Amino acid sequence: MKKSIFYIIALALISALSACESEIELDVPPGEEQIVIEGRIEAGMPPIVLVSTTRGFFEPATAADVAASYIDDAEVFVNDIALSRICASEIPQELLPLFIEITGIEGINIETFPICIYVGTETEQFGVENTTYQLKVNAKGHTLTSKAHIPSLVRPDSVWFRLWANSNRFGYCFAYLTDPATLGNNYRAFTRRIGPNQNENPVDPTFYAPLGGVFADDFFNATTVEVGIVRGQPGNSSRPTDTGESARFFEKGDTFVLKFCSTDAGTYDFFRTLEAQQGANGSPFAAPNNVISNINGGLGIWAAYVCSQDTVVVAP
Repeated sequence: MKKSIFYIIALALISALSACESEIELDVPPGEEQIVIEGRIEAGMPPIVLVSTTRGFFEPATAADVAASYIDDAEVFVNDIALSRICASEIPQELLPLFIEITGIEGINIETFPICIYVGTETEQFGVENTTYQLKVNAKGHTLTSKAHIPSLVRPDSVWFRLWANSNRFGYCFAYLTDPATLGNNYRAFTRRIGPNQNENPVDPTFYAPLGGVFADDFFNATTVEVGIVRGQPGNSSRPTDTGESARFFEKGDTFVLKFCSTDAGTYDFFRTLEAQQGANGSPFAAPNNVISNINGGLGIWAAYVCSQDTVVVAP
């Protein structure tokens, strides 16, 4: 009898709540358009900069729509030296991996993709260790500025592969890192699986930054620490190795490269907060987080790196 009464009350409550439902339409005003900078300079490499505009959350996101948001008539300067505009169909083969890395755009015909980048083509424009680089961009009547510093290189003492937990196939990359005695050293790691692999895993066309691959020496200054690094992979990848049990793992038989970079505080803050936002994944229970940009007058990042590369061959 008590159970029957409980069910009747529950049904009555559900019916009452259903009767209170009403359709609400929200008119979300479009946000103010802003200019976005995606730029980087690496020791031994030319500066490369993309200039675009923000897009509305509900706007179409086809390849053509995204390409239309990029600005191809900007004026871009690094240390007061103008960069050259190069459109996708003209990008040199040696710059394609860097183009993919900075844009995240791959799997399309670059030669027919209507997007232009700004690149330093003179030797004097290539990045140099312990040097500061001033960026200035004139676009759509606005001037944007930024500053980034290529620090001294801190290279891992050693790099290796280790099986994870009880797996006999999958594992991560590990490295010993001796941090200098100066506080404020910032790091970012990238990985790239290369061939020939002694398994069927695909090779990567460029380096990918793994989640958790950006960190600072706040808690281990002037000490030697062991750092674990997961495998970087393209965002929203549909490759079986990026979606199945091997996602973010390296596997026995792989050959991969760890690109380990020292960077400045502005670059660290941007990617640290970007990873925090990605990790929240829109959860209403996550702490609110804004990405920290180092662009004055706009959004985005002007990043600076000096990097080392170590190749690891994992025995099958």
